[in-house]
Amino acid sequence: MTLPQGFDREEFIAGLREKHARILPPTVEFAVENGWLQLVADRLRDAETILEKHGWIDRAVIKQIKEKFGELRVYIRPRVEDESYPDELAAELDGLRRVVSDNSAVTCEICSDEGEIGNFGGYYQALCPKHAEQRRQWIARGRTGDLFHD
Repeated sequence: MTLPQGFDREEFIAGLREKHARILPPTVEFAVENGWLQLVADRLRDAETILEKHGWIDRAVIKQIKEKFGELRVYIRPRVEDESYPDELAAELDGLRRVVSDNSAVTCEICSDEGEIGNFGGYYQALCPKHAEQRRQWIARGRTGDLFHD
């Protein structure tokens, strides 16, 4: 699932913000590379479906979208800090969290091709073989110059 030629990150994110405005505040950063943006789009759709089903669509919000230990994380929290999810909703959101982690662990965060998590000088990333090799070469050069190039 390689990114299409001429992929426009800002346009893609703007579309997600518009489509998922009910749960995605304009201040949330997309702190991930382009290769994971389709995974984010899929999970935002799934989160809205789950929240709608449980009557929580106006009571929950995306707080963060980021990479952690080589996996994608999409944090969904109640809008009111001291509120808790009902058990059934919490279980479905936990299942969604596992899907997000599992899918990202085998998807290159740079290009969206098939990849795997590797340890690159103490930094974990899910990369395809091509981008993993570029990362290794960059580390070997003393972490100077362009990191990822096509």
